[in-house]
Amino acid sequence: MSGKTALVLGGGGARGAYEIGVWQALRETGIEPSLVVGASVGAINAAVIAQGSFELATDLWVNLNIGMVFDANPLKSDDLPLRKLLDEHIDEAAIRNSPVEFGLVTVELPSFTPHYLFIEDIPEGKLIDFILASASLFPAILPQEIDKTRYADGGYYDGIPVKMALDRKADNIVAVDLGSGIAKRNQIKNFDNIIYIRSSWDLGSIISFGGQNAARIMRLGYLDTLKRYGFFDGDWFTFALKSFSKRDLLRAEAAGRIFGLSAETIYSRSVYEATLIERVEKYRKELSEDLAQLQAAIQKKKRLPGPSLISLLGKANEKSLTIWLTDLIKTRRLPAIKFMPLLREPLMAARYLVKLRSLG
Repeated sequence: MSGKTALVLGGGGARGAYEIGVWQALRETGIEPSLVVGASVGAINAAVIAQGSFELATDLWVNLNIGMVFDANPLKSDDLPLRKLLDEHIDEAAIRNSPVEFGLVTVELPSFTPHYLFIEDIPEGKLIDFILASASLFPAILPQEIDKTRYADGGYYDGIPVKMALDRKADNIVAVDLGSGIAKRNQIKNFDNIIYIRSSWDLGSIISFGGQNAARIMRLGYLDTLKRYGFFDGDWFTFALKSFSKRDLLRAEAAGRIFGLSAETIYSRSVYEATLIERVEKYRKELSEDLAQLQAAIQKKKRLPGPSLISLLGKANEKSLTIWLTDLIKTRRLPAIKFMPLLREPLMAARYLVKLRSLG
């Protein structure tokens, strides 16, 4: 990737761990942003990236807890835990002297005027104030007053500040969307040289900090970035290149979601299929009542009337529906179902499972 690369980090609270996973992947692939900007938690991560503190970032996110970020009574306290955290870990001098340009967006109150600020726009000694302002997600964090002006979370106006990268004439933009706030997506779509990274998985609550959840989110950011740069295939899951045709990939991933395969693993096709088979066979042995009901009903009637089908679907889960459809396809007894959109995911999964000969 030649030319000036900008990393644009969106807001999303505890989901911010995902952005550190993105950074890890960029580091490993030799992509070094010369500009990093962010909104809300993205501004915090951008500051850590600008000062080059990767180990600090990973340790901090895994060990973070909600008490280190939010005060239990924000309306009654000026002693904000997040300020203490920033004071301890953000090195203003290092950021000002960094070869990586830094910027953030915050919103002035009460006019809701956006302020896109680069490091040279922020007065000496005020960096943490403005980072905190960009991350002031009301009501959990009150608006910040700086030199008699009140500022709030930058995500209220622009959740993914691509504008800042465009203003600095970036040749390439890596934009990370955590699924929160207002993203200027038209700007993203209209820029040709952009890598847009957003997880297909639910990244969880914006207040679920630390621990296994942070490690999982970080891992997803890492894998999604490697996939966007063509090192692996897959959308929901991560596969060795050219493991599947496009159609098989859609069906295989549907089956993986339904039967709960891990999104944090890099799979070969053989390992993925073996894991999936094991999950399906285990569920078959459990012989759930839902599956038995569906099988009994279809034996009596080759074509289920609409109301009966809806009633059965209401009692079944996606696993039992998938196995039921798999059995019907294998025996060529799939009925003409008028409500097929309701079964889209299980049907895709079933058609994939039929191809696996070792299934019973």
